Amino acid sequence: SADEIDEIEDGKPDHERRAERVRRLRDEAIGEIWAERGFEGVTTLLSGDSIMAGDVGNSLTSVLVDTRARAEFLQRCLSGAGDVEKQVNGCISGFLLSIGSEEREAVLSKAIEDADTDGTARLLRCAPFGQSTWRLLDRFGAEIRDRYWREVVPQRNRHSDAELNELIDRLLEAKRPRAVFHAVHPDWSRIETSRLKRLLSDAGSVDSEPENHYRLESYQISKALDSLGGRAGVTLDEMAHLEFMYIGSLDHREHGIPNLERHIAESPMSFVQALALVSRRSDGGEDPPEWGSEHLKSRAGLASAAFKIFRRINHIPGTMEDGKIDSEALFSWVTKARRLCVEFDRAEIGDQYIGQLLSKAPAEEDGSWPCLAICEAMEKIASPEIGQGFCIGKRNSRGATRREGGAQERELADKYRNWAKRRFDYPFVSSVLEGIAASYDQDAVREDDRAKVRARIEC
Repeated sequence: SADEIDEIEDGKPDHERRAERVRRLRDEAIGEIWAERGFEGVTTLLSGDSIMAGDVGNSLTSVLVDTRARAEFLQRCLSGAGDVEKQVNGCISGFLLSIGSEEREAVLSKAIEDADTDGTARLLRCAPFGQSTWRLLDRFGAEIRDRYWREVVPQRNRHSDAELNELIDRLLEAKRPRAVFHAVHPDWSRIETSRLKRLLSDAGSVDSEPENHYRLESYQISKALDSLGGRAGVTLDEMAHLEFMYIGSLDHREHGIPNLERHIAESPMSFVQALALVSRRSDGGEDPPEWGSEHLKSRAGLASAAFKIFRRINHIPGTMEDGKIDSEALFSWVTKARRLCVEFDRAEIGDQYIGQLLSKAPAEEDGSWPCLAICEAMEKIASPEIGQGFCIGKRNSRGATRREGGAQERELADKYRNWAKRRFDYPFVSSVLEGIAASYDQDAVREDDRAKVRARIEC
């Protein structure tokens, strides 16, 4: 064509002009098919593998130009089911999207006059996802309205604030929170606070949608929590609850679990409640029923979430804004937590988990470790189980390494032994550090033996 020749001569493709040419040629082709074979020709065309059904519907609006003809076409489309129903629905969507809102309302109203409940619901689902369709929907009874919100495929669009609020409310009422997530992200800052709180709560607890239907992305969960955090009317407890609900999705995400960490650091009872999810009472008794969680259905799910808390929490109780630890506040927290662990028959395991938490303590400015506030608390209590947990926690923090022989382990043993000497004023803490050093001595011998065995095999 002349347009193609112009593009070749210019050496620069004009994408807009090309798109317009394709649209014009498609409209002409669809017009010819309609003129020769009518609706049957359209359905035959839609049965093709590579047909873009929405484009077919779009082009048909240039062929069917009056309200009556358009309504009759939609009525004919309602007979399209079986193998081509999905393609016909796409054609209806493209057809309705190409019509102005006032004309669309007139066409739909006319088409629905003779349609049954199924046909009415189907046409409304295919209409553009927005308030113009929803106001038409309001004319019908509860059965059709409820069915629409249960079945409609929500589209991400440039929704107005009013549309965002309405679609959130309606889809949440239909118990489709994951569909809401799909429709509204990334507009978190535009969502009113109470709605965003409910959305996050329902998305983590309501389980009425198919398992793989609109899967929640951890990145979007993190962004939604970022948007909610710090807003007026949002409490620390609420944020901590949501972070616990989504803890499995927040690994390696920017948001993390800062509120959950603060909550536990301020509440020994919260520490013990989390502990109750990973351990049973030593007396075989039952914990308070309110310690369960409605959003995780099985004890295994609860335990997995709680294990992630203990693995990830780094905020030491008593930590102040400047990062230093108030020794009195820390000791008070540890004392209360231990008393509650005894009350709920988890004294031994409680001390071990407290020790693991304390092992994440910072060093002093001179590089000595652990900091003095931790030393003072551990020395006052002198619990062997806290010392054991402290050792386990510190060793687990090392992570995976690659080595040949025990040189790394001997270096670590020397470091901990040096720290033990610098903590001679705290005999219990010094003995715990010596124990860590001794464990690395044993590891060094074992790694040396493994290296020797590998050397013999390679020879």
